[in-house]
Amino acid sequence: MYALDDVRVLDFGQYVAGPFGPMILADLGADVIKVEPVRGDGMRLVGKPYFGSQRGKRDIALDLKDPRGHELALALVATADVVHHNMTRGTATRLRLDYEACRAVREDVIYCNCYAYGPEGPLSHLGGLDPLFQASSGLEYDAGATHAGNMPLYYRFGMCDTGNAMLSVVGVLLALAHRDRTGEGQELWTSLLDAGTLFASDALIVDGAPIERPRLDPGLHGLSAGYRLYETADGWIQVAAIGAEPMAALRECTHAADDDGLEDAFRTRTSQQWRSTLDEAGVPNEIPYDPDAGFGALSDPVNVALGVATELEHPTMGTVRQHGTLVELSETPGRVQGPPPLVGQHTQEILTELGLGVADQEELREAGVVTWPGDDYEERYGEW
Repeated sequence: MYALDDVRVLDFGQYVAGPFGPMILADLGADVIKVEPVRGDGMRLVGKPYFGSQRGKRDIALDLKDPRGHELALALVATADVVHHNMTRGTATRLRLDYEACRAVREDVIYCNCYAYGPEGPLSHLGGLDPLFQASSGLEYDAGATHAGNMPLYYRFGMCDTGNAMLSVVGVLLALAHRDRTGEGQELWTSLLDAGTLFASDALIVDGAPIERPRLDPGLHGLSAGYRLYETADGWIQVAAIGAEPMAALRECTHAADDDGLEDAFRTRTSQQWRSTLDEAGVPNEIPYDPDAGFGALSDPVNVALGVATELEHPTMGTVRQHGTLVELSETPGRVQGPPPLVGQHTQEILTELGLGVADQEELREAGVVTWPGDDYEERYGEW
């Protein structure tokens, strides 16, 4: 038994902010059907990063602008508990797949839209990409330590994308709980801007003025002498000595009288040697791993055993290792249901569930309303 057994989610999203949330719901046991354009999700053009938002889903490829494709989409909505997407304001209405259209075929449906800026206001009609919200929430100035004369810095990982998606997971779970109590569905939304403010949540304005917060040092190594990266003889080590006792232990084991002494001391030994010394002294620390060198959480066999990392067999890529389930439950554990799907990989299976026979399916494919993988798959879509 899984936490979200018997919950069906329709994922109309593309790129990251839309599809990542349904992937997490799939890991919790939901039957997630990715409704993908016949041309393929735009994120597939990026290549391997596409994999990070798609595993565990079944995939049907539909032309939603074709009346027959739209009819099939609504037929799927009628079977679904959750409709989830990241379309810009007005797009779902033009496709006749907005909340009201979906509610007309499934009265208690839960409908989630992951916007860029939100459903109201002068920017609400715009789409958005992660760096725009790192910028607008102040994260790039903080990341670059501009107070020390540096330039703003963009953090490569799309944290506003995934943050938006994770907020949508929280919202969907709350809506499911509400429906369990009342029988009522509802509409909900999150945004990339919400995610940006989440990651800047220690920022406060009091009586019209921002409060002072810890800031990165000019070298972007950390916030203080005890809470930063240090260069070692063969790499780096991160320390997190918070409080008087860990800081005293840090100074004692390095024999450093001041902050400059700490930098000099750490350069005298390797990262692994310092890790052993700091562990013995009770100073929290970790060795930063370079993912391009093939190390890190995904390569640690202990993490594979814990479920932090998982391996999947993909039909075109072979063995793929990525992060595992993010929430561990004792009675209803999560599961990775399968690798990211090919474009339309489950179209025939899903159409059969909707009651369409083989002849009707072939006719729809010939008309370009649906598709599924054929001999020309890699020619049309690449290996993704």
